[in-house]
This record gives sequence, C-alpha cells and structure tokens, in this order.
Amino acid sequence: MVTTEQSDRSIKVNSGSRPLQAVFAVALGLLMLLGGSAGPVLAQGNGGDKEWASYGNDPGNMRFQDVDQINPSNVGDLQPAWILYTGVGSAKTSFEAQPIVVDGTMYVATPHNHVIALDPATGAVKWTYAPTDMQPLDQLSICCGQTNRGVAVGDGKVFVGRLDANLVALDAATGQEVWKTAVAPYAKDFTETTAPQYYDGKVIIGISGGEYRIRGFVSAYDAESGDLLWRFYTVPGPGQYGNDTWAGDSWQWGGAPVWTTPAVDPELGLVIFSTGNAAPDLNGSTRAGDNLFAASIVAVDINTGQRKWHFQEVHHDIWDYDGPQPVLLFTLEKDGQEIPAVGHANKNGYYYILDRRTGEPLFDVTETEVPTEPSWQHPSPTQPIPATEELIPHEVTGNPGGTDATPAEFYTPPQEKPLIMQPGAESGSEWPPAAYSPRTGYIYVPAGGYEPWFYQSGPDNTDNLGSTLRDKPSYPNADHYGLFDALNTATGKLAWQIKVPNRVASGIAVAGDLVFWGQSNGKFNAVDAQSGQTLWTFSCADYAGPQQEAVRGSCNADGSSSDGTHAIGGANGAPAVYMANGREYVVMAFGGNTQVRSGQTSPPGDALIAFALPNQLNIVTTDLQPLSGSKASQDQNQAQQEQSQQNQSQ
Repeated sequence: MVTTEQSDRSIKVNSGSRPLQAVFAVALGLLMLLGGSAGPVLAQGNGGDKEWASYGNDPGNMRFQDVDQINPSNVGDLQPAWILYTGVGSAKTSFEAQPIVVDGTMYVATPHNHVIALDPATGAVKWTYAPTDMQPLDQLSICCGQTNRGVAVGDGKVFVGRLDANLVALDAATGQEVWKTAVAPYAKDFTETTAPQYYDGKVIIGISGGEYRIRGFVSAYDAESGDLLWRFYTVPGPGQYGNDTWAGDSWQWGGAPVWTTPAVDPELGLVIFSTGNAAPDLNGSTRAGDNLFAASIVAVDINTGQRKWHFQEVHHDIWDYDGPQPVLLFTLEKDGQEIPAVGHANKNGYYYILDRRTGEPLFDVTETEVPTEPSWQHPSPTQPIPATEELIPHEVTGNPGGTDATPAEFYTPPQEKPLIMQPGAESGSEWPPAAYSPRTGYIYVPAGGYEPWFYQSGPDNTDNLGSTLRDKPSYPNADHYGLFDALNTATGKLAWQIKVPNRVASGIAVAGDLVFWGQSNGKFNAVDAQSGQTLWTFSCADYAGPQQEAVRGSCNADGSSSDGTHAIGGANGAPAVYMANGREYVVMAFGGNTQVRSGQTSPPGDALIAFALPNQLNIVTTDLQPLSGSKASQDQNQAQQEQSQQNQSQ
C-alpha cells in the first residue's frame, strides 16, 4: 500500500476579502470569456451527452462515469465553468446535496429543501421550488445539521424528502407540486435528509431520526400517485423475524434509521440498504440482544418489501458504529468468477463485501471476542471483523492530553468511567458515498480518519443518546487526521491511502481514470485512479483564473464568516460527472458540513461549482431565502401527519 500526504498544484496568490451579501437577483448571469476553443472532443469519439441520473449515477450507487475528455494528461487545466450561489447557507447548514442531471436539466436541493432546476452547461436557473408549508426549522427534531442529500428524478417528476418528514413530487418541467405525502409524523421526531431512489415507477426512501428513538423503516411509494406501496421496518415488531433480539418493548423506539439512498439490483429484484444505530444510541441497558436490523446491510424484495437476507455489521451497537454510508453494487472478480457483490463501509472502520444474492461474506468474517464489561450494557461477546484491511486505525496512540479519560480497547462498552476510543462515534465513514471503478477494481472510500472520541455512560442515563459523547475538543492535545482509501476488491487490501489534516467527509465520483473528492478546508481534488497521485486541486483562496476577484472575494475557506450566503465553503458535497453539449463537467457543492465544522474546518457556504476544461465562467445567483423562521400553513400538513401516524402501526 502506498500512503501519501495530500498536496496540490494550485497557483498561490494573495487572498481577497469576503463580502457579505444576503439577497441576490434571480438568475443573474455574468459571462466572462477566456478565449480559446471549447475543449477537445471525447477521446472515445462519443460526442453525446451523458447524464448523472440518480444519486449514485446508476441504481447500484457505483458512482462511475465512463468518460475521458478530462483525463490525467489535461486535468491540471481544469477550471470553474460556472458557479451557482443558492442563497441558502449558514452555520447550521450542511450542503451535502448530490446534483442530478436528467434530460438536459440539473436538479439540486438546498439544505432547507428548496429545489433548483438549472442548465447543466451554464448554471442558468430554469425554476425554483421553495416549501411554503413547513414548520419553522427550530420546531423540528433534526440530528446533525440542516441538510438534504438530493433528489430523485423519474416519471416526469422530481422527488424530494423534506426535513418535516414529507415526500414531495414536483413537475420536472415547471417545479410545480404534483403530490405530497407524509412519510412519518415530524411531531414524533422523524425527519428526511436522504435522497430518494427512483426505479420502475417506485420512489424508495428511508427515514432519519435514530438519535431521537424513532423506529426505522424503508418505504416505497407509487411515483404517479404518492400512495404507499410497502414498508419494511428495520426494527421488527412482535411476530416478525428478529423481534426476539430486542428485550421487552424496546423495539418500539429501537432506532435503526436509514440515512442514505438504497441501491437497486434489477436482475435480482432487490432493494439493498444499510441501517443506522440502535436507540438509545450508547446505552444498551434496556435493549438486551443483538438488536436486528440496526447497524446492518439488508436486502428486501423490490415489489413487496419482504426481507430476503441481512448481515449485521455490529451486534448490539452501543458505540454509534452504524452504517450511514450508502451501499454500492459491483461485480467482484474472484477465483476466476464474476460475483454480484455489495460493498459497505461501517463507522467501525471496516469494509464489508458480500454476495448480494445471499448476503454471505466474500471475504472471511471472524466473530472476534471483545470486552464485555460492564454487564449492564448487555454487550455482545463477539463482533464480526472482516478480513479486508482496516480503513482507519483501531487504537488510541500517543497521549491525548487534556483529559483524565483512559484510552480503551476497541469495542469496550461505554461505562461510568470515562474512556477515549478510536474509532469514535464519527471517526469512521459517515454518509458521504464511496465509489467503484470497473477499470481498476478499486473502491474509493471516504474513510473518516484518526479522531478518538470521549465516551461515558451509566445505566440510569435516560437522554436520547444515553451517553456523554465528545470528540477532540475535550482533549485538545490529541492527534487527528483524515484518510481517503482505495480498496482493491481482488485482494481486500488497500492499494493506496491519502492522509490529510482533517477527517474526510466528502462524497466520491470516478470519471474514467480520475477520482474526484473534496476536503473540509474547501479543497477539491482529482487523483489518478490507479496510483492515488494528486493531479489537480482547486482552492478558492488560491484561485487564479477568470473572475479571480469575484471568486476569491466569495471564498470562505478560512471560516472567517459564519454567514454562508454567496460563499464558497468546505467541499463536503457529493460530486457528479456529466456531459452537456459535448463538454465534460464535474460539479461539486461547497457548503461545508456541521458535523465536521470547527473553526477553519468545513466552513459554511452555498456555492455549487461546475468545473470543465477552459472556456468560460458564468456566475449565477438565486432569490431563494432560508426557511429560518417561516410561518407554516399547518392544516394540510396536520392531515397528512395524522395519516402517517396510522401508517406507523403494525
């Protein structure tokens, strides 16, 4: 394995000041010509457009685009082609949205559930959708920042989940609302932050809220009418398979949310997804048992929602070692066979690769003995450790300083005595999606990094988390860094690893022989897919190109302002690669992430930037306003929420 320290090829220039602007004109386009040609044609001779049609570009979330116009020989010339400032960004928002490109239109969601349709070649706004019937955001139970991870497109509609736990269908041509359905009652702490998956007339979406003791599920809705087709509960009720893994009535508030977009295998007729933590999060005293299907990979029938198989990555999770990263489907070549596989990185720092026909591991998994005290936590005596190489370190090294807590062995149960553990609750792979390249056979994983966490709990701790839980600010002398890994699926070993100063919390996209990924300090990188060599880095603070003063003037990479409007912040979105008018683009959201945000790390912003080979730069803004204190017309919501509560019954 090759480990490198990340470096960039940016031209260093003096940074300009950042102007504060809060209100902008609609679809303002400022065109500045660079001169020169519009760029080369595709190396493969394919002049047609290519879409990024779903969250993972294909139903299996592989996140690979077979294009080569931008390639290792010319990626160093990549420049911004257009910049859209959405007008929605603040210290409370995370701009994690995945842009979708379908039928010549790009669709992107803001952290406050606006949807913007725009021209993918110029960034010009076609229409906007702004919720007018949502509760004020401060009245909603939202874990981990105000965010929306994107939309799904199909059946002539755009589907978006909202923070008030509603699923809305919009007309793809106009943005007008077609239907709305309450997925769950927001008054009971449910919310939606995930991007739906559209497939064959169905809209498939999970639910968020595991930190508030909800009961998780995945649902499928009719794309035409919004009617519920089926629902699979990730915490089984009485009489259902797995209910005996929950003590007493703890299943009723068992958590196991589905944070991210499910994958679809059309040939096997499966929906496959990963699940979040059991609840209460770090106190297992009331929920003895393995707690199926928390911290698991689950496959259900696409037409009925019936369980086909499951694999639990963490038994009786009491560390927040859950599975918010989306699963991805790929073909594994092993022992001369081509095997339909599913891969997933858990926050415990390991990568699991399963046969997606059966759920059986394709690399050995050993049930390994782990610490079992204190007994009031009802810890599992073993945990499933895969033979694939670890993605991040699994022990606390050095002297963290600044705390009396004791470094503890991996999988030590939280207890009355304060502990420090690596991985911690957010040290491993979070929601940002990994990607797979069929050219290399590598999976590219935003692995998190080395960031030990402080744990302390007791049997009488009755809050939602069930623990006192803190990251590095509680021991400021501790080392910390981020890791971006390439896992060779043929061997289960790391092919290369990139080390950066802060935890890696960016989605990944593969375009031909290039891998694109971002950093919380606002850098956006292209690396060689085979070697991991960094070939290009964009940094707004160092930008030298068309409209340099305007770009650098909106740069908030140093976190100098908590105002995230008209600002280029942390590169914590999920990139997309597409072709429009014969030109290849790479687009990324630069708005930061509240879970990573600290000082200069992951500063807020509202910028969506598309990059291409040199031609021109458009700067576009909208008149969208944040939903901070909006008056909600609640009558319609109330009726739908009451219907949703009926859907929660057995």
